[in-house]
Amino acid sequence: MAAMAAPARPLQLTLALLKPDAVAHPLVREAVHAAILRHRFLIVRAKELRCGAEQSRRFYREHAGRFFYRRLVEFMASGPMWAYILAHENAVPLWRSVMGPTKVFRARHSHPDSIRGAYGLTDTRNTTHGSDSPASASREIAFFFPEFDERRWYEQDEPQLRRGQLFYSAEEGVHRVLRAQQAQSQMLGLGKVCCAVLGAGELSRDSPEPRYMTEPKQGLQVLPELRQVLGSD
Repeated sequence: MAAMAAPARPLQLTLALLKPDAVAHPLVREAVHAAILRHRFLIVRAKELRCGAEQSRRFYREHAGRFFYRRLVEFMASGPMWAYILAHENAVPLWRSVMGPTKVFRARHSHPDSIRGAYGLTDTRNTTHGSDSPASASREIAFFFPEFDERRWYEQDEPQLRRGQLFYSAEEGVHRVLRAQQAQSQMLGLGKVCCAVLGAGELSRDSPEPRYMTEPKQGLQVLPELRQVLGSD
């Protein structure tokens, strides 16, 4: 569990969808998830879901009548998806930039490092969806996360995320605020790993001075456990 600094400015929410073509390939899904974390989005909510044809029609009703509407609806209903509520200081424009252009041909040539440039197959099977405005984000979040109270989140959760140390919980798949007790445990864990590397035994809450149980080892190797605590690659 590696702590990260809280954002300095107010957070904005956006909806991100991993479409059926991405979810069908675990390595693509993992790569998109890694891109979310690499660009320092906070994952507020995440869940796997499957849309029926009627739900897909309602979600894309603004495109009704256009030549690609039926194909898009059928595709979105063809398999499981992942939906994320993402937070960032510029969540809407940043996520759309990370995704790349809607048209895969253009994405491959002008934005080859974008998600769609790297993994998109066609203009319909283009891996991801993202809200195009704050208003769309609110509407789309309510569509896929009806239990999520956006107003309450902005009033109560958003200020906490900006004040405290944050960490990504792989078990829950979301970011959390690092509480004081968790921070103390993390520092204690770091001390234990350092002492183990140096042959110093364990630290305790009652005795902050290390007691050497064995002779200190020559040199200092960064063990995998230490890398995990430090959050380094």
